[in-house]
Amino acid sequence: MTDHISYRLALILPQSRQVVAAKIDDTCVLPEISIPLWERPSEQLTQFIEERWHIKSTVLDIVFDDRPESPCAIIEVRSSSWKPTSAGLSQVDFDTIGEHSLGAKDRKVLGSILAGEDSGRGHFSRIGWIDDARAWVQQVTHDCGSPVTGDTLHLNADGHFCLIRFATSSGAGYWLKATGEPNTREFGITVFLSAECPKYLPRLVAVREDWNAWLTEEHGSSMHDSNSLDDFRLAIRSMAGLQKSLVGRSDTLMKACCSDQRNQTLQSRIAELFSYLNEAMALQTSTRVSKLSSLRLKELGTLSREACLQQEDLAIPDSLMHGDINPGNILLSGNRCVFTDWCEAHVGNPFVTLEQMCVYVNRISTEPEQWIHALSDEYRASWMEVLSERQILRSLRLAPLLSILSSLHGRGDWLNSPTRSEPRRLSYSRSLARHMDRAVRTTALQEALCL
Repeated sequence: MTDHISYRLALILPQSRQVVAAKIDDTCVLPEISIPLWERPSEQLTQFIEERWHIKSTVLDIVFDDRPESPCAIIEVRSSSWKPTSAGLSQVDFDTIGEHSLGAKDRKVLGSILAGEDSGRGHFSRIGWIDDARAWVQQVTHDCGSPVTGDTLHLNADGHFCLIRFATSSGAGYWLKATGEPNTREFGITVFLSAECPKYLPRLVAVREDWNAWLTEEHGSSMHDSNSLDDFRLAIRSMAGLQKSLVGRSDTLMKACCSDQRNQTLQSRIAELFSYLNEAMALQTSTRVSKLSSLRLKELGTLSREACLQQEDLAIPDSLMHGDINPGNILLSGNRCVFTDWCEAHVGNPFVTLEQMCVYVNRISTEPEQWIHALSDEYRASWMEVLSERQILRSLRLAPLLSILSSLHGRGDWLNSPTRSEPRRLSYSRSLARHMDRAVRTTALQEALCL
């Protein structure tokens, strides 16, 4: 199934340090399951295991190296009384598993975990890490009133990354998040923003630098399923408030690990970015959509440079850009809205954040024009105490093109790394080029660029 991915499950029994297997023609093989491709794998895996075998489990690692199309999920069984034989399975030594189920890299990582050795894959690639995490959460929340229970919701994990909810006796919860490469910088950004702008982030309870992890109080629920325009207006108003509070602090934000997307930086990278787009377009093999010609890409590069120059003339102050703004990263409780997931945070044109939200709204709203107009009015009103109406309106007109340029640039480090040649990166960049091509054909943008 192209919209699913198959996982081989290496279910570890921690007491015996054995794994669970099925026997087919006297060969031990790992059980396999398929889950939706775009869902959080740890959440889906632990949920599936509970539904199928009625046991609790924790994901320790997911190894893609041997078979990217069928990764090996290494999972600790947390229900000590479970008997695999009740499910028609056996507990066996891992070295009896056939090569069909365990490749060389899978076997090496699994063996290291079973032996209690440092696998080199991170703090969470080991048996019992969740007990350590729970003990730490209980310690740092001891005086908060509601003790942590045994209930967890495990959304994401690999050796260096973790996102897990610990429930409390009151029904509320705490969220533990840890990040590894290439997203280690989210730790510094989150800690800085929590200290400087606590009104706009979930309350930070504690940090663990050795895990690159932080613990926050649960704050309401995400806006992922909201169909309320008032909710989105509150979110945009709150984002504008956060951005205004950080005007003039570009150097501090970059020291806190935000990447540089200031106007002069984007201008300096345009030639390199559009040279890459030329390469990416030349490598297109699909005939479903036409390639953009080298001449058209050159024109788009020129228009992008002109948009940057006009933005510079408007003197819009640099501030914080979220970089991945969507309702899943916005939490709402009453009349307070907070923001999470800062790993793509940049310093640059704040109006790009509004444009990125409008792109999302255009996809999900049944009345996109009305919603986008309302959100733009809300954002404009928020900035009127800082900027003139002329500055705001012209910047809003330039934002669609600058937003695509921002997405193409990202952190900027990928241009000089092996990831520039990855098929997914090439395809994504071609898609952005086509969005650019459509954006510059709109009347509003042509008027802004004086075409």
